[in-house]
Amino acid sequence: MDRIREWSFPVVVLTLWVVAAGYTLTSLGHAHAAAQKPVLRVEATQEITVVASRRVSLVREAQKQVARRGPRA
Repeated sequence: MDRIREWSFPVVVLTLWVVAAGYTLTSLGHAHAAAQKPVLRVEATQEITVVASRRVSLVREAQKQVARRGPRA
């Protein structure tokens, strides 16, 4: 019985280590394969709608008054 206890722990630890390493390498292989796939290109057409943002003058924004507060009690 002592021999089983003596050998089972290292065998289980090594087995789990091999399984974890295999899983890690498999995951890296899948990630590498996914990174090698060509990227789909989206072709631009004349039907694209452009939404213009409201322009604000930076000079006017810089001239805004700063609210000043007195010392806090």
